[in-house]
Amino acid sequence: MTKNNHWLRWVLIGLGILIVGGGLFAWQYGQTHFAPKTTIDGKSVAGLTANQATQKLAASSSTITNRVYLNGKLLVTGKSQTVSSVTKTQVKDALKKHHGLFASSSKSSAVALTNSDKVVTYRNNTLKKQVTQALKTYNKTATAAHPTYYYLKNGSIKTQAAAKGNQVTVTKALASYDNQVKQLKDIKLKTSSSTATQSETAAAKAVKQNLKDSLTKTLIYHVGGKNYTLKGSDYIVNTQPGKTPTVDLTALEAKLTKINDSDSTQGKSFSVKLLNSGKTITTNNTTASNYGWSLNVKSEAKMLADKFINASVKSNTKVDMKNYSGQNISYNRSSAIGSTRVEINLSTLHEYIYVNGKLKENIPVMSGTLSGSDKTPTGLFHILYKQSPSTLTGKNDNGSAYASKVSYWEPLTEDGVGMHDSSWQPSKVYGNTSYRSTYHSHGCLNNPPSKMKSVWENTSTTEPVIIYK
Repeated sequence: MTKNNHWLRWVLIGLGILIVGGGLFAWQYGQTHFAPKTTIDGKSVAGLTANQATQKLAASSSTITNRVYLNGKLLVTGKSQTVSSVTKTQVKDALKKHHGLFASSSKSSAVALTNSDKVVTYRNNTLKKQVTQALKTYNKTATAAHPTYYYLKNGSIKTQAAAKGNQVTVTKALASYDNQVKQLKDIKLKTSSSTATQSETAAAKAVKQNLKDSLTKTLIYHVGGKNYTLKGSDYIVNTQPGKTPTVDLTALEAKLTKINDSDSTQGKSFSVKLLNSGKTITTNNTTASNYGWSLNVKSEAKMLADKFINASVKSNTKVDMKNYSGQNISYNRSSAIGSTRVEINLSTLHEYIYVNGKLKENIPVMSGTLSGSDKTPTGLFHILYKQSPSTLTGKNDNGSAYASKVSYWEPLTEDGVGMHDSSWQPSKVYGNTSYRSTYHSHGCLNNPPSKMKSVWENTSTTEPVIIYK
């Protein structure tokens, strides 16, 4: 072996001894010292031995203030608590799990010893409830994040830029709180500016589309046999940012009132050209004259307003009258009284049945009196319903009760005036006014039994009936 090789061998041996010795030293050091970023009861013991950590913990303050901060500002001040000094035995036990020369991760290792259980329990219960309520209270005055908002102003769609907010997501803040409970020092919560959620953004875009659709939407309002074009642009009014379209109910009600005044038939007198004579008469509008309909303007306006702002209702949708008072008849006719009707002349005691303007029957009848308690009312009526057979009941003039069986019954008024067959009447009385004083009905239109079946077959419920003198 040369002299140089001999020297190199001793250098390598020396380096080996140093490496082994250094490793043994590092291992021994790691076994007897706390790992970096280790805390006990909120106090750093990183790199300290059990004795050193015990001395530090004994010398530090044992009072826990239980203060909670939000973004650097005091949020809640809890009650102060005292933590008794930990023992050397407790520290040694902690060292067994948290020793090491190097940090195993970037996260800190917080150790809570048994002496801090009361503090942790208080923080997990009483203090946490206070913090939860304080966060909710904070959010009431904090600014909420919102997406780009759209709204209507003077007939045009405007935008309001998106904004970040400083409201707190309570669940996230409490999760951060939970992570700091065992550190036994002031709890510091931090939140970044919040932004609108995807659902909020989608909702804002839906509002914009709904505004567009409502402004351009047209409803075809069908009432009184006529079609009225209602445009959304006439009734959609200014809205608040992010809010759904709003309908000017006052303007819509004014439009419906105008339609009602011109087209409704309930309680109105009509000039009617009789089909049987060509003569024009004026019907009355007494309480008994029950023919027709009248719009319930407020309810109808609300119904139409809902359709203007309902995204599922497409433009040019046909909307029939829905809210009305009176009988739902004739609203789809082009005139107040169609050519399918019954005309009854009390002066001649004749009843005329028409279907689509064609005379089906010209029937002599007997009526009630022209005045008094048994009179037949004049005016414009409609057939309430049809019943076959039926039993008519009531009181005679002398107070006695009657129950008359008929084959066909078509009432015209709620108090019992109608058209029916009358088998008890002599055939000579029908169409003969001279017998009315003796053979008059209680107000009904008595039809010959041989003719009433044809009346039944050629008339229908809601059909107009004109009774005149």
